[in-house]
Amino acid sequence: MTETDKTKELVNYNLWANKRLLDWLKANEEESLTKECQSSFPDILKTVNHILDGQIFYYCVLKEQPFQSFSKNNVEEIFSGLIEQSEVFIDYVESQKTLNDLRFLKTKTLKGNFRQFELIQHCMNHSTFHRGQIITMGHQLGFSKAPSTDMLFYFIKRNEKIED
Repeated sequence: MTETDKTKELVNYNLWANKRLLDWLKANEEESLTKECQSSFPDILKTVNHILDGQIFYYCVLKEQPFQSFSKNNVEEIFSGLIEQSEVFIDYVESQKTLNDLRFLKTKTLKGNFRQFELIQHCMNHSTFHRGQIITMGHQLGFSKAPSTDMLFYFIKRNEKIED
């Protein structure tokens, strides 16, 4: 399996996991998404928005375009924005012949050249990390029946579709 194939799998997993997480959040009271919790960000909605901003940021690095934060407070806009941005990553990866080209990244704490697939791997890992935080925050707020967003569950679902 090539780096491009692995990266395609990763961005498809990211979309699947984001959809599962957002479906779970939608099944709970919208007001609870802005209730304060103990985590990296003060509430679930700000954490979802952070995931979205991260995906936008790394996409802009890949496209060599300036970054512009999403910064919306509306639940529906943030949720739909995350799904749309996850789909944009899939389209981007599928449109590339190779993901080995270098991209320059400079932030407050990082500076260097990275291969495209490395930046995408990092971005998807960042999203996974914060999805886990959101599930923990949901438990703090009394949400039940959290979805499993583990990649192995994605592989199980993917394989069921292949076998059909």
